[in-house]
Amino acid sequence: MRFSRAMNKNNRWVRIGLAGAMALALAACTGTGTGGGPGLFASSASTKPAKKVLTVEDFVDKYCPPVNVRAGTEALTVYDRGHEQDPASVKYQGSITKTARECNQTGDTMSIKVGVGGNVVGGPKGAPGSLTFPLRIAVIKQTSTTGKPLFSQLFKMPASLTAPAMRDGYSYVQTITFHLTPDDHDLIVYVGFDEGKKG
Repeated sequence: MRFSRAMNKNNRWVRIGLAGAMALALAACTGTGTGGGPGLFASSASTKPAKKVLTVEDFVDKYCPPVNVRAGTEALTVYDRGHEQDPASVKYQGSITKTARECNQTGDTMSIKVGVGGNVVGGPKGAPGSLTFPLRIAVIKQTSTTGKPLFSQLFKMPASLTAPAMRDGYSYVQTITFHLTPDDHDLIVYVGFDEGKKG
């Protein structure tokens, strides 16, 4: 009998010891990670944001050639037909006074929004209404030995005259697109009035 009590007593302490060990193990599994290591559910709170993967485009200089008015093409006088060069027969005169540009390059294709602004003044033979100017936009490589443009096109630029002042401003934006090579970083965009060949 005494032996049986001792066994029961020993078994009770063994059960208590096992229960305590299980409680400690459970506490270790459900900890918050503020002690010796991160807890099971702490990973979501402590996850660092992923780093951005840099591409070649992040290091490419944004190239945008300048826009200039070609000398001698900044003004255009339109006469009554058959009376060219007669001051009394001037219908209107246009002038380019400002330019702007916005570039976007994708691969070997360059797109440029070219902006042109200026004034229109009516002459003795002028009348209020809508009119157009021949505007040429050309892209030239400044170091080219051939002088052949990468792009050249004539556009009909709208403007208008209103009474009684017969003097108005205008602004015009045209997008041009052309191909270029990695060596084409010495370009210039020319704008100007172009009446074409006379005679």
